[in-house]
Amino acid sequence: MFVEARTRPVLAEVCRRLGYPDSDAVLLRHHTNAVYAVRDVVIKIAPGDLDLERVREMVAVVDWLVARGFPTVGLHPGLVQPLHVSGHAVTVWQRLDPAHDDPVTVSELGTLLRNLHALPVPPVRLPLLRPIHGIERSVARSEILNGKERDLLLGRLTALADGWETMRFPHGTSVIQSDPQIRNALRRFDGAPVLADWDGAALGAREWDLATVAVHCRRFDPPGPSAFAHFSAAYGWDATSWPKFEEICQLRELQMIATNARKSRPGTDAADEVRHRIAGLAEDGAELRRWRIL
Repeated sequence: MFVEARTRPVLAEVCRRLGYPDSDAVLLRHHTNAVYAVRDVVIKIAPGDLDLERVREMVAVVDWLVARGFPTVGLHPGLVQPLHVSGHAVTVWQRLDPAHDDPVTVSELGTLLRNLHALPVPPVRLPLLRPIHGIERSVARSEILNGKERDLLLGRLTALADGWETMRFPHGTSVIQSDPQIRNALRRFDGAPVLADWDGAALGAREWDLATVAVHCRRFDPPGPSAFAHFSAAYGWDATSWPKFEEICQLRELQMIATNARKSRPGTDAADEVRHRIAGLAEDGAELRRWRIL
């Protein structure tokens, strides 16, 4: 089970290699990855079943972005990455301003994504965006879903899958971050916003990134349902003017539910939140229910 007791020994070994005492480490997050801050670095420990080659691809993308001057969090330069420690892929990042009390705005996120999507296809291996396959796999692997919930999710997937497979995207394919949101954007010490968390970097429709922002704007607090207009103004295109955009938003919501269903353990607050989201698929009307971030 991917819990803190399992990742603390991995953390201790990484700190030993860095020459830092692991007693200085502060746990920031333990869900998709275990994330610890230690002095001037952030250590990210992936679950043991994560493909090491996939993390290598992510490292290559980040190195390429940094070389092109794209505003992103950089990897710690003193190590060849990723590390492989006790069956876990580990990356070590430069720590940005942990005390900054001015969160990145959705408008700044719009500018970051506009610049990202304008980049050429990187000369590194990247997976193709395949949300249908990923949702099916997540539903099948979940330990918390009952039969009725699985049927509801898969039925909704069937209704959306044909549209996705035949969809023609107005802005084509580029490198996408796959989970852009204000919680995955940070500030440097000079206040400049940067994009972080490249675990899901892929080649795919730019509209997928835009749908992710739209879902966060309408489901989570903050920024609120009107924020997407500010994002769109900075990005330079209002995706809601495209008739198929709502279908992508619904598919993105379904992926978020299925992914968290796979990651959550029975009897946890995360499992309760997944069920809250699933119930909303059938019950939401004009007023969408809000979600709690996991």
